[in-house]
Amino acid sequence: MKKSISAGIVGVGQFGKHFIKSFQDHPDVSRVALCDLDPKKLSERAAEFGIDETYASLDEICASNCDAIAIFTQPWLHTPQAIQVMESGKHVLSAVPIITSETADGDEILEWCDKLIDAVTKTGQYYMMAETTFFRSPTVFCRRKASEGAFGEIVLFEAEYLHDTFLPSCNLIKVNMNRRNATWDQIIERGGGAPMHYPTHSTSAPISVMGAHMTEVSCLGYVYPDDEYFRKDSVSGNVLSNETAIFRMSNGAIARINEFRRTGHTEHEGITRVLGTEASFTFGRQGGRWITKEDDEEVDVNECRDPLPEELAADLGGHGGSHAYLVHEFVDACACGRLPAVNAWEAARYVAAGVAAHESALQGGALVKVRDWGDAPE
Repeated sequence: MKKSISAGIVGVGQFGKHFIKSFQDHPDVSRVALCDLDPKKLSERAAEFGIDETYASLDEICASNCDAIAIFTQPWLHTPQAIQVMESGKHVLSAVPIITSETADGDEILEWCDKLIDAVTKTGQYYMMAETTFFRSPTVFCRRKASEGAFGEIVLFEAEYLHDTFLPSCNLIKVNMNRRNATWDQIIERGGGAPMHYPTHSTSAPISVMGAHMTEVSCLGYVYPDDEYFRKDSVSGNVLSNETAIFRMSNGAIARINEFRRTGHTEHEGITRVLGTEASFTFGRQGGRWITKEDDEEVDVNECRDPLPEELAADLGGHGGSHAYLVHEFVDACACGRLPAVNAWEAARYVAAGVAAHESALQGGALVKVRDWGDAPE
């Protein structure tokens, strides 16, 4: 039976603040609490959104009687904090990815996937990763077409995450300055991690649309000449600014994924092209096109969006209008007692594909197997 839940939001800074209103407006959320280590930021957000219940640490909010907690903290903290939340008896929504490795250690990322799935299994609490591409309208459109069999057999699936390090609208150096309370020079000195270790905005598209997972990969990396950020002497030792991977999927299809951090392009995440034996789909700045052997027509992918509670429908939020949908999916899963769509097993598949891809790139494109934890339990 459906019930209302109480929700806490941890990390109310530059990203987490964008989800507060969606939680407040959701008809199945009875109350919202805020948590942040920065007392000034916490006080400002509480006043801005009219919230009285605040906590100064994760320990404090885990000791509260909130039913669920959303974590919008630093990427290297996601899984330890998610596990702490679940062990305190609460469901958890976590920002992407599952976790990052400071030293670009793929094995460390996979070990945290082990720990996360083990924690979900042992505690019985729900984990959901807040992957925006899953809820973008082109992805929803393609999932529907795939479920109808409209593509026939999918032959090739292409997706990408293009985000130049120095992109004016979202400069990654400045993002990391805020994350670490560091100077520009300090962040440059630390250097950049492997692009394929943050692959969820691209890998989530083929996995969720086809209901299949990556099994093996060959990946090549690009080295930007005299790069000041992606350097051998950095913390991660990563020199690859761009990585292109070709994956074999469990259903026999091929997926091509681009993770680029040095590119003369506006930010783009998600699907670019899906080729099937009966029909195909392309998506770009001019919108979507549905293509068959006889026709080529423009399609409005926004028309395929799933229904939302009326209270959330007026403001879908950022990342292509995905924010309201991912909040609704998490809240509805908790309220109805079901696994969320982007559960721990699904999220691990998004991340493990990138780990294998980067390992392949380090080996000059050698074929590398992708680890898998199986399907989520019923």
